[in-house]
Amino acid sequence: MSLPSIRVRIGFNQDLLELDDLIRGKLDFNKLAGATVFTDVTNKTLSVTTSRGRSRDLDAFTTGTASILLDNLDAGFDPTNASGAYFGGIEPLMAVIIDATTDGGSNYYPIFSGFVNTWLVNYPNSADSTVQVTCADAFMKLANTQLNSASISSASTGAFITEILDNASVAFSPDRSIETGNSTMASQTLSENTLQAIQTAEFSEQGAVFIAKNGDFIFKERHSTYVNTISATFSDDGSDLPYNRMDQILGNDFLYNNVRLKREGGSEQTASDPASQSKYLIRTFSRQDLYNSTDATVSDIANHILAKYAEVDPRFSDVEVDLDNLTTPQQNTVLDLECIDTVKVEITPVGTSTQVSRFSIIDGVQWTVTPTSQKVVFLTSDSSDAQFMILDSALFGKLDDAKLGY
Repeated sequence: MSLPSIRVRIGFNQDLLELDDLIRGKLDFNKLAGATVFTDVTNKTLSVTTSRGRSRDLDAFTTGTASILLDNLDAGFDPTNASGAYFGGIEPLMAVIIDATTDGGSNYYPIFSGFVNTWLVNYPNSADSTVQVTCADAFMKLANTQLNSASISSASTGAFITEILDNASVAFSPDRSIETGNSTMASQTLSENTLQAIQTAEFSEQGAVFIAKNGDFIFKERHSTYVNTISATFSDDGSDLPYNRMDQILGNDFLYNNVRLKREGGSEQTASDPASQSKYLIRTFSRQDLYNSTDATVSDIANHILAKYAEVDPRFSDVEVDLDNLTTPQQNTVLDLECIDTVKVEITPVGTSTQVSRFSIIDGVQWTVTPTSQKVVFLTSDSSDAQFMILDSALFGKLDDAKLGY
């Protein structure tokens, strides 16, 4: 089967007008800044790797990264080469887009959108050269800004996060998809790292904040993470999407039976499970300085976390898919998957004839692309940990099975 066509584009800056700059300050030559103009460098691309996501739903999403290896035999990507095609425009923070098509270019699926961190030119010998371009998504910009005595009003979580992004010291411009939120944050005066402040609001909501593969800033409220449909099914019996390998893990890093939380200006709220403590000893999860407006809400959060993690079960931790083994419709399904999507994973373990299936939430996505191979790993957590009762849902509306949320 043919692989999707991967496209790599970089927004070189060599034509933008920069006042007082000897090269880019020429009137009637350089252009005023506007929409980024992307240059397709796919024909020079030797390999691509990307990584986006988080380790589990109690953790914050990390800054997404990408690494692009380019052929530099003509020295065109050497920033010191005055005759190079991109001379004067190779800089940090250039925009980068990686996407894929299965229909010849009529439709593209985003894989990664971000900005260049470093541009490393390699000259291993006099006859060879490559360039390693390392990139990060827009979280990198938030991580490098600071709130300075920013007064943020009491509001629903989505409005609270929006006010942080709109603060004059942040001025975060990427497109956004911000839901309302299911909790209310208390008013705050914030002097701290912008990304950390947003992630504290994320923890206070128990929702999800991440940069999507198309570059949008995403906030999912708590109830939106309780999906009632699945986006794909991975199976080893030929009935659905095939996969190369699947890993299952059983460990105490997902076990908490003593939860202690405290909001700014509030009292510590605790939730514990004596039966779990008797079985596993005391396992404490603690978080301070939440933004919630009431102690009652913090107490709900503590019980919410306890319901997820007081017991531990085996979980599917990751699924690797080789796109060369998929039909075009199957490739499109895989390309369309995003963090927080719910998938079903099925396996018949070696030595048995009974198929095991679990619903899993996608916590992370990792791509490895070469001219002859395209593989993607989906990092997952068990949906039963994060899934609560949804009325009328065939998947999660079962009495005595699904847990009550808040």
